[in-house]
Amino acid sequence: MAFRLCVSRSCSLFLWHHPHQCNYRTIQPFLHPWEPELEKETSCINTKAIFDYVKAHNQADCSGLLGNLDPEIDVLGDPESFLNDPNNWISCGVVSDLYARAKGILNDENAPYKMAKFAIENLFLGYIQKVFVKAFWSYGKALKHAQKINDKFNRSKHIELVETRRNEATIRLHWDPHMRASKDICLYNQGHYTFMPLIWGGKPITLTEVCCTFEGAPYCEYHLKWSKRNRIHEIFSRFSTSKSVLMETIEEIERDKLIIEQKYEEVNRLNLELNQKIKQLTAMQETGKAILSVLDLDEVLSVIMSLLGSVCQINRAIIMLVNNEKGCLEYRHGTGFNKETLEMIKNYAVPLNRVNNMLARVVNTGRSEYIPEVKSSALRKENLLLAHGRPTSAFVVPLITRSKVIGVIATDAVGGKEVPKETRETLEIFAPQIAVAIENARLYSSLQERMAELQNSKALLGRAEKLSFLGNLAARLAHEIKNPLTAIGTFIQLLPQKWDDEEFRGDFYKVAMEETTRMNNLITELLDLVKPKECHFASGNLHELIDKMILLVSPQSKAKKIEIVRRFDDGLGEVWMDSEKIKQVVLNLLSNAVDFTPYSGKIEIATSKKSNSAKQNAVRIEVKDNGAGIPASIMDKVFEPYFTTKHKSSMHSGTGLGLFIVHQHVQDHYGTIEVKSKVNEGTSFVVTFPLAPPA
Repeated sequence: MAFRLCVSRSCSLFLWHHPHQCNYRTIQPFLHPWEPELEKETSCINTKAIFDYVKAHNQADCSGLLGNLDPEIDVLGDPESFLNDPNNWISCGVVSDLYARAKGILNDENAPYKMAKFAIENLFLGYIQKVFVKAFWSYGKALKHAQKINDKFNRSKHIELVETRRNEATIRLHWDPHMRASKDICLYNQGHYTFMPLIWGGKPITLTEVCCTFEGAPYCEYHLKWSKRNRIHEIFSRFSTSKSVLMETIEEIERDKLIIEQKYEEVNRLNLELNQKIKQLTAMQETGKAILSVLDLDEVLSVIMSLLGSVCQINRAIIMLVNNEKGCLEYRHGTGFNKETLEMIKNYAVPLNRVNNMLARVVNTGRSEYIPEVKSSALRKENLLLAHGRPTSAFVVPLITRSKVIGVIATDAVGGKEVPKETRETLEIFAPQIAVAIENARLYSSLQERMAELQNSKALLGRAEKLSFLGNLAARLAHEIKNPLTAIGTFIQLLPQKWDDEEFRGDFYKVAMEETTRMNNLITELLDLVKPKECHFASGNLHELIDKMILLVSPQSKAKKIEIVRRFDDGLGEVWMDSEKIKQVVLNLLSNAVDFTPYSGKIEIATSKKSNSAKQNAVRIEVKDNGAGIPASIMDKVFEPYFTTKHKSSMHSGTGLGLFIVHQHVQDHYGTIEVKSKVNEGTSFVVTFPLAPPA
């Protein structure tokens, strides 16, 4: 269904800027802001005559005329007012239906003809139309301007003045074939032509219809004859008519002036109310943005209370939130109370099972409650809030989010006043936004606490992994350090006996220096690994780093006669990394590979350059063994903390934290780690991370 504004933009602007310089037609659009998009074929001045005639002859009941007239009229709030407004236009079909209904109601086939007489006798024309018709002051002159008169009321026909004499005339009505006119409209026109002289104080004319369109003729032809009037009477009629027109015009203007003033006051009042509502809605929109962008609960509550004061004109209010663990409502925030009262209510709590308490009842029912007069209500006057606040009326709104009541907002009025209806309505609309903001702040606070716990847990895991790692490393290093110390000790024992043996001294010096240097390197690497693990990225040589880690696992790899094969990409160049964390990544992967590789097995460690999913240059490190492999059923658990499959022995045990820490360090490098394995064939870990810092 289509609708349109009844007035042009320029007309509406004129009304607002020049409110005292408008007439009834100018202000009409604001009295009826929307009208149906109907065919503009006939003025509603004709339908007004139908309604008034039926009311006058049917005990003021015209309800039978309404309903199922036209879809766009039926949906109007007051279709009768629309059809009685001379400024509106409708289709000939609607008018024809109204005539047919009126004839049925009154049981009178000649009702349309009588309606024309009734309209003229009671001057139902608008004053502009009356002046227009009356100003012709004679029937003959009016017939010469018949088309102009018709155009004021209808657009359904063309009028042809075939012949005119002093007191006789012939006219033809050519109806528009595209408009759904009926014989009843023709009958109404006959009545108008017959009784038009009554406007000038004359007698009805004699009208004879020679042929009719609605009986098969190409047009309706009327022969008109009226009584002769002398010249003196015509001159007098002109004079009296002009004066009469002037007086009636003044009367109509005065009446319409009163209507305009009343309607203007009504429009102005509605405009003020509308502006107030717009301000409230705008404030609510801005409020929603503000409170949903604040995540600290105390700050959210302060913002809410401040906005309640400006948007809802609330001077005093409290927010109480549900404590599910204690099963009660607890005071959380308040405004408008003096310092002494505020201190008293800070520890105020209400058990949720206390149904005689208004606050608890609102939580349990999820419905707002309003007490317009506290003094005469059933509320317990010794209640802390009532005793110290002394409200005259109280209003409580539930805070509901995700179909759950999380608290209430309570506001009141003092000094004999009531909480205004506008305030209550606005607060009820506003409450869901407040509930969402409070819930978001609570969730954010809970998330912060959990993140802090996670950080603590991560730090504890790191320390536990470090201790476990150092224990394993110390056991491995002990074996590697013991051998050179034994050799050096043996040389020292033999030195007094072979002091003069120059070859012995040379060999002793060479062996002692080599072993001392090797032990020093091992200890240096050990100290590097126990340094703090904050991220410190810099470009470095990845291959040199891997060589040092191979050296650290060499005691165990040599003990198991495992071959470690290097397949390095010589074109790799400098790599952007935190060398301390990459050391631990490589060392953990190598240690795992050594643990699970059988005697005389082989481990391959390879590097290469590739493009990652973001089409950036990345480095790829693969550590591959030919050990027992990992079953598919536990493949997705290898990076979980405390998960391990190592045997519990002095040299083959684990805490289950190594791969978890490896995974964390790889993520710190914006990288990924993948595992591929087949039982009894071996396992491959592939680490990929950017060669350069990500944008």
